[in-house]
Amino acid sequence: MSNMMNRDPIKILFVRPPCHLWPIINESDNFLMPLSFPSLSAYLKREMEGVSVKVIDCLPLKVGYQSLHKMLEEERPDIVGVGDSLPYVYEGLKVLEMAKNINPDIVTVAGGHFHSHMPDHSLENFPQLDFVVRYEGEKPLKDLLEALRDGREISTVRSLAYRDGNRVVETDPRGVTKDLDTLPIPDYEAMPMEKYSPFGKLWPKAATIQASRGCPMNCSYCSWSAQEGEHILRDGKITLVPARRTKSVDRVMAEIDLLYHKHHVRYLFWVDGTWNFDTDWLDRLCSEIIRKGYKLGWWAFVRPDLLLEQEKQGVLEKMVRAGLRHTLMGGERCAQDDMKLIGKTGLNGSELLELSHLMKRKYPEVFRQATFMTGIRTETRESMERLGAYARKTALDFAAFHPIMPYPGTPLWEQANEAGWIEEYDFSKYDMFHPIMTSENLTRTEIAHLNNKLYQDFVRKQPFSYLKGMFSKIPIRRRLHWWFLFSTLRVLLRDLWLGLKGEKQMEGFAAINRLWRPEWYDK
Repeated sequence: MSNMMNRDPIKILFVRPPCHLWPIINESDNFLMPLSFPSLSAYLKREMEGVSVKVIDCLPLKVGYQSLHKMLEEERPDIVGVGDSLPYVYEGLKVLEMAKNINPDIVTVAGGHFHSHMPDHSLENFPQLDFVVRYEGEKPLKDLLEALRDGREISTVRSLAYRDGNRVVETDPRGVTKDLDTLPIPDYEAMPMEKYSPFGKLWPKAATIQASRGCPMNCSYCSWSAQEGEHILRDGKITLVPARRTKSVDRVMAEIDLLYHKHHVRYLFWVDGTWNFDTDWLDRLCSEIIRKGYKLGWWAFVRPDLLLEQEKQGVLEKMVRAGLRHTLMGGERCAQDDMKLIGKTGLNGSELLELSHLMKRKYPEVFRQATFMTGIRTETRESMERLGAYARKTALDFAAFHPIMPYPGTPLWEQANEAGWIEEYDFSKYDMFHPIMTSENLTRTEIAHLNNKLYQDFVRKQPFSYLKGMFSKIPIRRRLHWWFLFSTLRVLLRDLWLGLKGEKQMEGFAAINRLWRPEWYDK
């Protein structure tokens, strides 16, 4: 790392590595823009002199590891940074190993949810990693780069983890940015904007955008809150305090204006954990979008109970007028005791039932999708059957059933890890498909089998409802019903073909839970 001392400029290279793809969505939809890299790039360019930033997003560019190796040799960066979602952390670490093999003096940095909460694991097991920037990355990354360039003590940088000999050092956490308007607009110019979702089915020509960080709720499983909340040192231990911060309407409109006019984006994928938390804010934003006459579509993660309140206030109708076209609702469970067990107090499941039928009747142009959580601690075969029956009573277009994930840093992780419930520590399998824990009554194999049956039953036990969606007069509903059918058949046929060739064991419907390796992965 001595080459960093007093070097000016510093050349930083952020990399999203080649990754396996989600089989139930098409290749284009797998390539949504990772918003962290343009956010970090914009901040570093504004706050530091003598710094150059480049991003290599291997997914939309279809850059495999052989090509990436050549690009790393040609770029000759001082810093290589990665920050991947949990199932892909090993791919990011593979990139850092590649960088170190090319030039051991390259400084390697990792951020994101997993490394933030598992710095000991990352630094003790992966010698190619030099530093972990924890939690919110803009300010601690800038401080780290300045300390390296100026020869200052690394220990003065907050929200950092690194090795000191054989010991892992974790510095005190730094507070979050309270006023998000003080951060620059993401550096979209650093990204291959024209490559994102050009032929997407779920997200046609979409761009990711974020209006808020954090969530005030305290759901025990939520990785959003664990990463974007406030982390405070209390009695020698880091404590998570849920915190939500929101950009002003004017600031968000400035980002939408840029995406709409300069990059010709017509579909927004909101990455806020609870997009519809602030009704007054939403009302003002929708009014601005309608006033400007923008023809937009949105995808958003929403809470059903809040949407019911917003319907009463006339704001849901305005959201649809302004572009809401696809809701992903957190249905989770159908019983109040189950909701309480996972930290969703005050809910009983009736909210999604009521809302989905309301939207079917009044807002048919909005695709209704929800997620449900299986394998909770009290799960039984009967409780999973009740959950499936409940999902079929809703007016959802598509229901997704995911085994509960004990993500590091969440209250669920702390509880499950301490109690010995976790049976799988291969973090590449923390993909919302593979059960990681048993319940009190079911093995992981039983949970996986019953989970797959819930998917099948959602269509099989109400075939006319699904067929009706395939011939809907609403384009988005018709397109997505056909797409989900096509993608499921594609997975099944691929599984059959590879099984007959002897390249894999045939899994049947369970094959939809296996990430695919693209042809260009190693090229």
